[in-house]
Amino acid sequence: MELKDFGYHQFDSFMEEHKIEISDESYLGVRLKNLGNGGSGSNILNINAAVESLVGIDRHESWLVENLKLLSYESYKSNDKKIQLNSKVAAELIAGGQLSNVFHEIEPLVERQGQKNPDFKLLDSTYLEVYCPQTSQQNIEAVQKQHNEQKDKMVSFSFSHPQTGQTVGAKRYPSNKIIDRVLSHKRNNDQTKVDSYNLLWLDLTHGFNAFCDDALPLVTIHHVGTIYTGSFGIWHAFYGKKRKSTFAPERTELRYLNSNSGYYQQMEDGLFRQREYLNGALLLTKDGLIFFENPWAKMALPEEVKKKITQLYRFRANYSWFQAGEKIMPSELVERELNKIEWLYQKSD
Repeated sequence: MELKDFGYHQFDSFMEEHKIEISDESYLGVRLKNLGNGGSGSNILNINAAVESLVGIDRHESWLVENLKLLSYESYKSNDKKIQLNSKVAAELIAGGQLSNVFHEIEPLVERQGQKNPDFKLLDSTYLEVYCPQTSQQNIEAVQKQHNEQKDKMVSFSFSHPQTGQTVGAKRYPSNKIIDRVLSHKRNNDQTKVDSYNLLWLDLTHGFNAFCDDALPLVTIHHVGTIYTGSFGIWHAFYGKKRKSTFAPERTELRYLNSNSGYYQQMEDGLFRQREYLNGALLLTKDGLIFFENPWAKMALPEEVKKKITQLYRFRANYSWFQAGEKIMPSELVERELNKIEWLYQKSD
């Protein structure tokens, strides 16, 4: 299968022009095969949008070609480090390309030893870092073990928990594990620049496979006539409060609140509460892009930057949390939401 077979003609022409052929075992090769077999095409869709944008503004061609070659030649699944490397390359290409559609002066930055290393400069004093959390390595090993134990059977099956992993604690407190997996690396690896505006681009499509609904502070699921209430944990990873945010166990029905048990609290403060120089985060999911503004940021993000963010490809305003205009989003909005969730899970007398 080729890119043009799925309607990506400009992308295909660019690859031909630069004599880039896609290996079957490469990142793009695996994605195209998956798409041809009826699988998700969101990653190819996002890369296509990035390529079209960069070609459209006629900038950073060598950077684009270099990254497309990595995604076309390098084996994608030879080992876990390769998967992470390819995913990181794809995430940066998607971010840089799509941002270039509204931030025309965007500049990819070269990593410098011993310095803060955001990935892109968007405007004067506005920087962005790309982060791409991966599926649980412990889960990969557990799934493989389950299959190995069933080698003699005609059909093997396994239970997979890619976001949380399969430890007892992860299964019992899944939202806390999601919070840890989404941003654990960022807690100890702060790339924000003081006296600048800083954004984080969080790619939740590679290994995480998150959708916009997963980024809601509270979600209800309708299944076989029953409504279950809970939280995935992504929103709380940014806005949650240690020992304050409350999570319900899986399959919680509010009508049986008094008989339910297993509620637990958040173990770490959300990243925004710890990063006063981080102005916000852009979350790329399988079905759109979400913007979270940091209400505890030292400086308010310029209105120009906010407006450009809302014009990005597949932006989902209804899932986003931000204040219109120049003012910063009031933290009271977050606290009100946390109080509502906490009240919701309180047992009645």
